[in-house]
Order: sequence, then C-alpha cells, then structure tokens
Amino acid sequence: MDKMCSFVKKTIAVLLVFIVFTAPVYSCCASATEISLGVDVTAEAAYVVNTNTGRVVYQKNATKQMYPASCTKIMTAALALEMCPDPMNTIVTVPNGVWIEFEGINISNAGLAGSEEMTMYDLVCCMLLQSANEAASTVAHFYGRDDFIDKMNMKARYLGCTGTHFVNPHGLYDADHYTTAEDLYKITEWAMTVPYFMEIASMARYTLPETNKHYERDLITTNKMQDPNSGYYTSYIHGIKTGTIDESGRCFVTSAEKDGIEYVGVFLGAPFEVDTRHWSQGNSVFSNARLTFDWLYKYAAMKKVAPAGTPVTEIALKYAAEKDYLMLCTETDLTTLVDETSEDAPVLTFETNIPDHIQAPVSEGQVIGTTKVFSDGIYIGEVNLISTENIKLSIIARILDFVGSILTSTPAMILYAIVLVFGAFYIYYMMVVIPRQQRAQQKRRERQQQIAEKQRRRK
Repeated sequence: MDKMCSFVKKTIAVLLVFIVFTAPVYSCCASATEISLGVDVTAEAAYVVNTNTGRVVYQKNATKQMYPASCTKIMTAALALEMCPDPMNTIVTVPNGVWIEFEGINISNAGLAGSEEMTMYDLVCCMLLQSANEAASTVAHFYGRDDFIDKMNMKARYLGCTGTHFVNPHGLYDADHYTTAEDLYKITEWAMTVPYFMEIASMARYTLPETNKHYERDLITTNKMQDPNSGYYTSYIHGIKTGTIDESGRCFVTSAEKDGIEYVGVFLGAPFEVDTRHWSQGNSVFSNARLTFDWLYKYAAMKKVAPAGTPVTEIALKYAAEKDYLMLCTETDLTTLVDETSEDAPVLTFETNIPDHIQAPVSEGQVIGTTKVFSDGIYIGEVNLISTENIKLSIIARILDFVGSILTSTPAMILYAIVLVFGAFYIYYMMVVIPRQQRAQQKRRERQQQIAEKQRRRK
C-alpha cells in the first residue's frame, strides 16, 4: 500500500511539472513582445528596443527596406574605428579629388580640403557630428574604397542584417543603397560597443585642431536633441546620428537613458512637414523620438517580475525521510520592463539546467542548478536555483537503496542466473532423473524375483 501511495505521489508531481512548463510556453507564443505605445509614430519605419532587457517595445515596418541617408555613417564610423588600432594618432590625408563625386550636390560637409591631414578620430567627429560626406569618403579612400564598402556589407551580414546593402560610405541616394529599421538597430547596437564611437556620437560640439590646411574650427552636431544650445534639447538623449535626403525623408537613430532605463530608437522616413505635437515648429523625426521616449518613461517601468524565492521546478530527491521531490526556487531577483497601462502581468517561462536528481542531505540555500528566465518570450536573465529548506538524510532509506543497488547489480544478476540454472537442474534431477532411476530399480527387483521364482519351481 505504501509503495502504491508513493507511486501516485510521484505521478502527480510529474504531471504538475509538465503542466507548469507546457502551459506558459503556449501563452508565450501568443503574447506580443511589444508595449502598446500610446503615441502616433509618423515615421514610415521604426524600431525601439529597451536595451536593459533586449525587449522590442515598438516596431513599425521594421523589415521594410528604406534609404538610410546619413545614418549610413553609423556603419562607416564604427567600422573605421574598429579597423584602426590607434584612431587618436593615425594620420589620414584627404584625397585631392574628394569633392568630385559631390559636384552639383548640396551636401553636409566639414569643409575639408584636399591634402589636409587629420587624425582618424577627427574624421569620425566630422562624420558623426556635422555629417560630413567628404569625411566619410576620405575614410573609405584610406582603407580602399571598394574594399571598405565590401567590409561594410560583410559586417552587416555578420550582424544578422538581412535587408541591408551599402554602395557608398556616406548615404547619398542610390537605388541599391538601403537598410531596414531592424537592421539599423543591429548595426547601432554593435557600433555602441566600438571604442570611441559613443564618446564621439554623444558630443554636441567639438573643436577640430589646427591642420596643415585650416585653423581650429568648431563642429556642431546635427542631432539637436543632444545640443544644450538648441530648442530641441532633451537631457536623456545621447547620440547617435541623423540623416536626411529627398528620397529617405527624415531619419534618426538615437539612444536614451533616464533613471537607469535605456532605449535605442530607429526612426526612418519621417515626413518633411512641420510636426507641432511637441514643438511649435517641430522637426518631425525629433518629435517622433521625443513623444515616444516621453511616453515610455512615463508609462513603462522596470519591475521585479521574478523575486528571489520564486518556485520554478521540482527535482527528484533520494534518501530523504519524508519527500520524494524538492521544489527549487530562484536565488535572486529578476526585473524586466513592464507596461504599466496593461492589466496583464508578464508571462514568465523558464529553461532549467538541473541534474536528474539530488541526494539528501540538502541544506537551505544550496545551489542545485540554474535557469534562464524569459518574460513574454524575451530573455531577461539567468539565476541560480536553490533549495529553500533543509532536507535530512534517512539512514534507513540509504541502507535500503544500498541493499537494492546490490541486489540489482550485475554480479547479483549473474548469481541469480547461476542459482536459476542449478535450481532448474535440481528440479529436473528430483522430478525426472530420480523417478526414472526408481522405476528402473523396481523393474530390476521384479525381474530378480521372477528369476528366483522360476529357480524355486525347478527344484
């Protein structure tokens, strides 16, 4: 009866674990990974990510191929810095023919002159602050223009960009030069890790040192949202790049940080028309960014969704006096971004890494394994799984298990086989051989009696 009760308990526990882990998976698949943004984004394509968690909080036409304009320089600048061992001291000479490709075109520039000598760092400043097209061409020329553009495309593919193709380093219009909002986020995410990139991209102003062609001169960022002297100034905006051509509309890639909550936003193809929703004479792409981030900082917050002690899964328990399974819980807190306008709590799922079983004794707080935690399908972290109770060792259970292991060991199996063989032989001997011998002896006695009887009659 005790064995039957134990079997029932184990079966129920396994079924409960199965329900816990399968039900949330289905919910996760049906759950959106975005927050219900309460803002009308007028850009044709957009992609906004909370970088604390990796959660996509908003997307619109995220995989649509768009012309990136000077946002191309994010790739150009980051790749140039990555390829240069010492940007602060590497001298680059502006090609004499650098302006030929721009003849008859009104472009953003830093007024660089042919044969002017500058550091790689200063050239990147020209690109990222003042969006200097001739600086981008100079960098490409330094590394070999065709080879550098090939590397731009190779890097894009390496980063997982599937809708991107570059044909120039600056972003002026070409029908074969395009990207997507999602791809441009991937490029920016990488660029932000390249040394010097964010330092430069976050500058509002920079003074170029005197060169062999020019005295000192100031660069002013085209990202007015990070310029304290601009009416667009927004304290939480940090970088990264604007872009505007007739074919692309207004484009903007930026990062934002406030109270420890960080975002990267990509806005492509915003209208040229004035947007008065935040500023009376607002640039539409800046308005998109400002309204989006203001809403997120007001209505989205980092919340503790898996506090320490959250039950996750059970593990089989051996040698315990009263339990067959032990509940494992999270050791530390985990937080994620939560839409405070939503009535639905985030759906948590877990990918556990634990052994098949654990042996008693077990102490409270003992680390048994780990689990990856997902909120609405988005990975938010990995934590240890621990026991929240002390489990004593049962000596009787240990002895019984030891005896059981001996009785089921390979030598024991061989011994059982030998005993069975000898037992079968013994039964055969007792039931077949001995009765046969007894019958034979009986027949011999009968024959002897018959012979003796015949002899007596003859006498």
